[in-house]
Amino acid sequence: MQVSQVAYDRFVLELPPADSEWRPLADPEIVAETAAWLWDFGPTPLIGVVGHVGAVPAWLSRWQSRQVNWASDDTTSGSAVVLADRTDLERFLVQGAPHEHTTLLWPSVHEAKTFEALAAGGTAWLRSVDAHARIQRNGEVFEVSQVNPN
Repeated sequence: MQVSQVAYDRFVLELPPADSEWRPLADPEIVAETAAWLWDFGPTPLIGVVGHVGAVPAWLSRWQSRQVNWASDDTTSGSAVVLADRTDLERFLVQGAPHEHTTLLWPSVHEAKTFEALAAGGTAWLRSVDAHARIQRNGEVFEVSQVNPN
């Protein structure tokens, strides 16, 4: 696992590359280290928003998800869950792998305010978070961006 600060307000967490027999988010040690870094990055709890086209992904049935009016690129709907503790985050990372359309949010005040902003749609959610992370490259890269409060 490698963390790089690529700009004043942006960090990239890169996991070891997958191969034909191994995936980083299937490795308990990698998941634990990743969750620890993400959990300690900002205020908690976190909110995980999963973008999808059509039905909610089956793996989200294990969570109490809420439909929101914001979705990541290339998706039409979003479902959000509260990740109340680090164990929840670890379970979320494993169950949803490879996280093709997942965004993690660090609410700035309270998760209820972030859910209100997600319900409003558009970019309103950006004003309700301290940071957000897009998961890329089939779960191998987490790009965390801090939000400027100005």
